[in-house]
Amino acid sequence: MLRRGLLRSEHAGVYALAWEAPLPLSKEVSALLACGEHAVLSHASAGALWRMIPPTPGPVEITVPKGERGRTRPGILLHRTARLPSREVRIHHQLPVTSPARTLLDLSEQLPIRDVGRALDEALVVLKIVSPVQLRGAVKHARGREGASVLAKLLDRRRSGAITQSRAEGQFLELVCAAGLPEPKTQVRIAGFTVDFFWPDQRVAFEIDGYLFHTSRRAFDRDRRKDAVLKAARVDPNRVSRDQVVYEPLVVLAYVAGALARAVARDGRG
Repeated sequence: MLRRGLLRSEHAGVYALAWEAPLPLSKEVSALLACGEHAVLSHASAGALWRMIPPTPGPVEITVPKGERGRTRPGILLHRTARLPSREVRIHHQLPVTSPARTLLDLSEQLPIRDVGRALDEALVVLKIVSPVQLRGAVKHARGREGASVLAKLLDRRRSGAITQSRAEGQFLELVCAAGLPEPKTQVRIAGFTVDFFWPDQRVAFEIDGYLFHTSRRAFDRDRRKDAVLKAARVDPNRVSRDQVVYEPLVVLAYVAGALARAVARDGRG
């Protein structure tokens, strides 16, 4: 079948139908089959499957228990672990994958702390696929691992700091108030929608968008529909990303000041 062009080789002993275009997650399925029955998706591949982080173009990352067969080969980055208890493995999209808590622990050893913080926000606040209690348990069982200390530090920051819908919303409000701009109302219902921040006198609204929660087709349509309804209600809708609030506060402050100034000019009060 290989000679006749009916199959193509994905990995040693793993084949796909030659005439079919690759399906979603086909790379991950092939890598799992190549690495044995106890293989699980992990690290960045698990983070992407859980939607904590965007997909990456790199190799599929797989974790197997020590002593299992499997080796790093083109398109596969293999990790071996002495401990992979059943509580740290899930079935998601019909594939074995490390649990959200274990995935965050693994990512904490790979990514800069800023990127781990973003993944943690997505998992805790937006996706709600893991709890602080579960993460604390993972940190406790992983003492001695570098990722455990990183994850513990991030959890301590969140416990000691005020987190609204996301960490960025609290920082947005602090930023506006510290700059001496009018203080907005928060979580206001307008025309059937809830907006994060609203200045009623200026009729200006600001939304803080997380990347993954606002990039699906359904979310894209919902956001546009919401903006159209707000405009019909004579509200100026504005959006900034959570990363902008956290890492580009002066840019966000300029957006807010500009929107409020335009509202004043439009109403002839400037």
